[in-house]
Amino acid sequence: MTISHGPDLRSHSADGDGIPAEMPSFSSAQIARTTLIERLDAIVDSDEHRVLLICSPAGSGKTVLLADWASRLWARTSRRPALGWISVSEHPAPGLSLWQTLRDQLGLPNPPQRRTVDAPDFDAAHLVEALTARGTPTVIVIDDAHLVAEPLALAGLEHFLLHAPPTVTTVVSGRFDPPLHWHLLGLTERSTRWGAADLAMTSTEVAALCREHHCELDDAELATVLDLTHGWAALVRITAMCLVANPDRAAALGVLARPPRAVSDFLVGELIGALPTSVRLFVTYTSVPASFTEKMADELIGGGATHTLYELDRMNFPVSSIARGGEVWFSYHPMLRAYFLAEVNRLGAQARAELHLRTANALRRAGLPRQALTHLLAVGDPRHLRNLLVEHGTTMVLDGDGAALFGELQRARPSMLDDPFVWLLRVLDALFHGSAADAQAYLDVAGSRGSRPSFVPAHWIDALTVAATVDAAAATGMVAGDLAVAAVPPTGNPDIDCYLAIQSATALMVGEQLGRAEEVLSRGLALALHAGHPRLALRALTRLTFIACGREATAAMRDRAGRALALAAEHGLLGTPDAAQAMTAAGLAAYLRGEEPDPSHIAAALSQHAVQDGSESPLAGWHGYVVGLLLAVEQGADRRTAVDDLRRATQLLLDKDTVPAATATVVPHVVWALLSVSEPLAAQLLAERGQRLLGDLPDVTVARAAVAEAAGHSQAVLALVEPLLDGANDARPSTLVTGWLLYSSAQHASGNRAKARTGLENALRHAAADHLVRPFLDVPNAIELLDVYAGRWGRLDEFGDLVRRNRNTARRSTHPALTDAELTVLKHLPSGRTAQQIAGDLGVSINTVKTHLRSIYAKFGANSRVAALDFARRSGVL
Repeated sequence: MTISHGPDLRSHSADGDGIPAEMPSFSSAQIARTTLIERLDAIVDSDEHRVLLICSPAGSGKTVLLADWASRLWARTSRRPALGWISVSEHPAPGLSLWQTLRDQLGLPNPPQRRTVDAPDFDAAHLVEALTARGTPTVIVIDDAHLVAEPLALAGLEHFLLHAPPTVTTVVSGRFDPPLHWHLLGLTERSTRWGAADLAMTSTEVAALCREHHCELDDAELATVLDLTHGWAALVRITAMCLVANPDRAAALGVLARPPRAVSDFLVGELIGALPTSVRLFVTYTSVPASFTEKMADELIGGGATHTLYELDRMNFPVSSIARGGEVWFSYHPMLRAYFLAEVNRLGAQARAELHLRTANALRRAGLPRQALTHLLAVGDPRHLRNLLVEHGTTMVLDGDGAALFGELQRARPSMLDDPFVWLLRVLDALFHGSAADAQAYLDVAGSRGSRPSFVPAHWIDALTVAATVDAAAATGMVAGDLAVAAVPPTGNPDIDCYLAIQSATALMVGEQLGRAEEVLSRGLALALHAGHPRLALRALTRLTFIACGREATAAMRDRAGRALALAAEHGLLGTPDAAQAMTAAGLAAYLRGEEPDPSHIAAALSQHAVQDGSESPLAGWHGYVVGLLLAVEQGADRRTAVDDLRRATQLLLDKDTVPAATATVVPHVVWALLSVSEPLAAQLLAERGQRLLGDLPDVTVARAAVAEAAGHSQAVLALVEPLLDGANDARPSTLVTGWLLYSSAQHASGNRAKARTGLENALRHAAADHLVRPFLDVPNAIELLDVYAGRWGRLDEFGDLVRRNRNTARRSTHPALTDAELTVLKHLPSGRTAQQIAGDLGVSINTVKTHLRSIYAKFGANSRVAALDFARRSGVL
């Protein structure tokens, strides 16, 4: 073993101040690795880890980084450590010792005469003793340490690393770990290890290195270079030189992915050339998949993967690993894999096809049909591709891989795209991405291809056609004839049957058979979860949320929407139409409960997405979009503009051939919004338009009654709502609550206080179960009526008081405000206790209580306790 200067390095000359002559320097400025240098400084300053092991392939910048760092250490004006630097050579020279060189560099005394020949750590032990005795901060760098192979030198290195004093920081750098007993020596706890990932250049550093070669990269080109090189310094430099030499930047980047001769020469010279034949064959075969498990490697190579992977790890070959799905997946550096893929092509067409088929089959067994597809397209035999689509085609679409599937088929097997089954898969893909117009177009094409034979059974085509028709109708809001699918038998394909169950429930929902729909959806949800299809499970949960919306069960709306969104977040589906609809439902639940909707839920309801013709469509559907605008009215600074936007969107919704019952639900809310900004004519026109297009549905009738109430036509209000209230079973809860509030208001205005009280009691009874506060905020006189009749509802009083305390209530009260003391006395009056008893409760004199009572009576214009309480309730003070 000896000390070596690499061919591209020059050394410092000793200057008498202790800087090592062996430490390399460079004739040109290097890219500053500021972050890594700061991490190196932190290790020197730390009291925990005194050994740093840097192991990474050739050309990753180890020596350059350490030389730059050591030079900076030596340039310090304070806290400058002593420096020792060794570069190990693979050609040992007799008589030259690593420890002797370090002693010379650090100015330490020579050891005494060796006493025995079997003390391999004698020199290292003496160096430890000398450094301990000196006690000054010292940094020692041993570069190319992978070349330390002599047993005596290894034993000495082990001893030194284990026993060096805490004032010494040792950096051991090499292409792979020196064969030391790291775990036995206890060095794991005392050391820090850096690998290739730690030394990888950042995007800023890559851009700077390319600029050094007069190669300016835009953001997209920089991202491509990073993807190709993974920040491997030597490859970045070669890439920069290749890009400068080729004026066609895009073409040059394409060539780099193959890779070019300069990259191949570097990889062969520094990595591949040293591989044994068996290991090189292993890497060639396992480069076919983008990543592989040990089991897949055995299938590709025929066994022995465990031993070869161990050898690659021992050599620190650039193989990255990640745990996924309970298994460890290995992958090679992109440029390295590109080299070996070229080796695969040299094996011949038959061997290449066999490797791709083995890879595809292994990926299918691993549950990765999307990755298997690429390899089956390279096989050439279409039978394997058809088998994949039969077994996994629906799964791929439901897992979000539809675009990749159709893109690959378009590239390599365009004729297969015209199969009826593939057209139906395109319908499903469009529906799950919210492109209802595209889905309908594909469905029409699939219908025209229905007479053609398919590679899947005919009853699969029938089931998918019916289910997709229902799904498309639901997505567009159109009633497309008879949506019943109960007569369609199961196919035996779990994916199709799960999808069919969910669409069966959708058809039942459209037919307003909510109980039966909920039962079928629950079964479909269980199937989706069992089959591992989060998109179908999300759709089932969203449709269950719709059922809760139809019943206006606000607690269930929030609970089911929350479950849907938790599932969407877990599987990265928050940007899907189903998630947007779940957020819309959660926002609507808050609105109905008189609470503030989450702004993110409003944003989701209002979000748009591009469709095939280049236009945009609401992600949550038109009904969800109108609900989003309704929620936004309460949030916006310009309420009048927000209401006008809501009116126009509602008119568009009415013009669509939608499900009348679903469209009618928003009409009364929009009418109330228009009346709140003093637009009675617009409200009247909208209500009349709703009646003309949707008929005399309960929601439309309530909207018309709201217009009559705003005009002060009490008898017209009663004429509209009384028949509705007699047939109460057909109306939604909020419609009933609003109807009873309008009835109560009209009766109160007519002087029929008993009927007004009865109507208010019915409104509270229908509202309390689902916490429906919103109707009380919409009907103008509802809060005043609650104030007038407060305290007379028994068990309903609690909900009535909750409504009256809602932060959005608006009362027209002009009485002077009470002081805190007066308010305290007022709150004791409903108890019926005397002034003397109240004084005792409060710990004040009776005269103080009487003074407060006189002030309360004066402010309220009352002359008795009963009158004061009545005014307090009507004005919302109590």
